[in-house]
Amino acid sequence: MEKTMLKKLFVLLAVLIAGNTDVRSAEKEVKVGFISAFTGVFSSFGQQQKEGAVLALEEANYTAGGAKISLIYEDDQLDNEQAVTKAKKLVVQDKIEILTGLVSGDEGLSVGDYMKDKNIPVIPMYSASEDMTMRAFYPMIVRATWTGAQSMDVFGYWLSKVKGWKKIYAIGQDYSYPYNQGGGFKRGFFRGGGEEVKTVWHPVGTTSDFSSIIASIPTDQGYNAVLYNGAGGDAVNFVKQYVELGMGQKIPLIGQSNTFEKPDVESMPADIVGALSAHHTADDLATLAWTKFKEAYHKRWSHDPSAASEFAYSSMRLILRGIEMQKGDISDKPALIKAMTQVDMSDDPRGPVALDPKYHSAIENVYIREVAQDGNGQLYNKGLWTVKNVGQFGPYDPELYLKQPSDSGSYPPDTRSAFPPETLKATTEYQYIPFGQ
Repeated sequence: MEKTMLKKLFVLLAVLIAGNTDVRSAEKEVKVGFISAFTGVFSSFGQQQKEGAVLALEEANYTAGGAKISLIYEDDQLDNEQAVTKAKKLVVQDKIEILTGLVSGDEGLSVGDYMKDKNIPVIPMYSASEDMTMRAFYPMIVRATWTGAQSMDVFGYWLSKVKGWKKIYAIGQDYSYPYNQGGGFKRGFFRGGGEEVKTVWHPVGTTSDFSSIIASIPTDQGYNAVLYNGAGGDAVNFVKQYVELGMGQKIPLIGQSNTFEKPDVESMPADIVGALSAHHTADDLATLAWTKFKEAYHKRWSHDPSAASEFAYSSMRLILRGIEMQKGDISDKPALIKAMTQVDMSDDPRGPVALDPKYHSAIENVYIREVAQDGNGQLYNKGLWTVKNVGQFGPYDPELYLKQPSDSGSYPPDTRSAFPPETLKATTEYQYIPFGQ
């Protein structure tokens, strides 16, 4: 009798296991490796990335397609060798199935190169070196965020074409992301009629004293503005000293996309109100999607989001939706990549995002912004103009663009006269729409 009952129970259990795919998929675990700079000069960006990603995961209850999503965090301290070491650990020891995170351009390029033959999707969150989705692209990369040049081409063109500026003095951090920001800025600035972008580089995170660099800025050579092409702790120190040395009264200060980003801008003096920059977010976006995201983010973390946190939130939702489309089974990695490129991102908080099917890069809004001060005395980035549907190649022909050298500390050149004329020809023109319309 007991043997018969046990036999029936075993048969019933076997039927349930064989026929119930929900039971099987609920036991499935997807391991996601997350590399970022949680300490060091860019630690604020690493923390923001983690907060944005966690918010997306919590909204999904850490599940997608019936599979449990588990994250393994690794701190590379923004060191390229450490980044690759941590990637190896995640791949070999932890057996991850997806890799995400990444802050800097160099970090992304180094990790991307290591991951090239691993058949593991790489979803960069903030690393913006354009070559990840251009010259060094391979099919396992999906970047639904940005490149360094993408926003700065729009910015440079506007400053020269609309404001009529001719000369900029640029001081930047010496690595690939500022190279790309500077390259995009020069292309746009020269295309709009600008004549010179004098470029000076400094090592990242090696000093907190920028007084000698600032003192070297010529005030009698007709420069319309000083562009600080850097971010993080370096940007905070540079901006403070620029103001303290009275330079703001001599030459206006403008920034690259990250110079005045939250939370760093909150540590800067109010004297920089009116300073211009361009990015893919603005702190006063009032769309339903942004408002919902901002409220949820503030409720969870007790402070407002930044571009880095929005990009991480957006990237994690892309990962979750891709897994959902595969019903939790991501054993076929090319199929997962295809699903990710087909994810509907029209509801992204920063504005509608589409993915270029060839290079898996973002097509999205760019916002020109100025630093403003709210009623509580807090500094934030106020939107001025919107340019829609900007891709990583901007208004240029992709084939011609890719024939140019990668942006570097010595390329593009500092003057329009030294720029190859054919590389400044646009196939389309930007439309600057008043912010909020």
